Amino acid sequence: MPLLKPFMAELQPGDLGKAIPEGAVDNAQLRDVNEAIRSHAIEQVGKKLRGYMTDMKRIAVAG
Repeated sequence: MPLLKPFMAELQPGDLGKAIPEGAVDNAQLRDVNEAIRSHAIEQVGKKLRGYMTDMKRIAVAG
């Protein structure tokens, strides 16, 4: 995309996140982070709201 070309040219490793070597994920830490996300107040409200959307149809996504 032409708009992002200058930005992408200056991007350095790690600018968009911490690089993790392949297979170097700490499963215990990942579990704890996922649990913290699931128990956040915003996620709890979202879970409740999604429960009310029983008549919603799935959105078709290309790919």
